[in-house]
Order: sequence, then C-alpha cells, then structure tokens
Amino acid sequence: MMNNDPVSVQVNAFWRSYVERLPESERDREYFEAFQFGAGREMANQLSRLVLDGIKTATSDLIWHIDANNKPRWGVGEEHVVLDGAWTPVAVIRTTELEEKRFCDVDEAFAFDYGEGDRTLAWWREHIFNWYAHQCRDLGIEPTEEMPLQCERFEVVYAPGRVSLI
Repeated sequence: MMNNDPVSVQVNAFWRSYVERLPESERDREYFEAFQFGAGREMANQLSRLVLDGIKTATSDLIWHIDANNKPRWGVGEEHVVLDGAWTPVAVIRTTELEEKRFCDVDEAFAFDYGEGDRTLAWWREHIFNWYAHQCRDLGIEPTEEMPLQCERFEVVYAPGRVSLI
C-alpha cells in the first residue's frame, strides 16, 4: 500500500531509482522500512553522513522497544531506505548480520563499527546505555547491563552521488 504523503512519495521514487539499476530478475523487491538513525534533525544528518562515508556500518535496537511497538523483526538480506534530518532518502542499506545480544556482551569490534563518538567500547557503553535507558524509562522498565539488543551490521548498496556501491 503506497502512502501519498510527501516523504512516502520521495521514498518510493528513491526506491524505484535503486531497483531500476538492478538486473531485471531482481527488481521485484520491497524495502523493509524507511527510517532515520538517531533522534532529531541534527543527529539524523550526522549519522546518515557516517553511513554514507562508510564509517557507520553497525547499529542496534532495544528488543524491548521493538516488541513494545509491535515492530516486525527484519532479517539478513532485508533492505532499508535511510533518511537524513530533512526526511530525504540518502541511501539504501542491506542487513548483512543480525545477532541478539545483551548490552553487556557487545564487543569492541561492534562498538568500532557503530561509527559514533571515538568508536571505543567505553564511549559506546556510556552513550548508548544512556540512549537505551531513556527508551526503558518510556516503557516503564529499569535499564540494566542485561538489556537485550538486536545488533545489526549493514552495507550501503545504493547512494546516488557517491561512488557506485552495488
């Protein structure tokens, strides 16, 4: 079902421009979702730039938040449209790895691939814990080091104006 609001129109046109570049046999596909990384215009712009620059290749979601919002789970191979702070599509990413982990089990390699801050595990644990603690408070749940996360790695497969990535 296509929505006719301006963002949906832009997203659908962007998606069509991506699939039209694929071999005919691969054009019958849908994107899982269109979304912004982070919260707010400035953060979405900063994080989408990190994605486009190949610095941010990993992300995570609080499973309690996913479940509380009845968000369907996605899988490896799913594609998503990344939006910047103005809700403009800037890239298509493909999930390459998904793993459910407790917050305390995230390692240095994942924190580095997250691409944010100084890319250390110490930075990640402090800042991302605060991010998820806020979500937990909204859900009425106490945040802990045991919080379950959906940890994802992804690759950019389409970014107009950038070097061809497919």
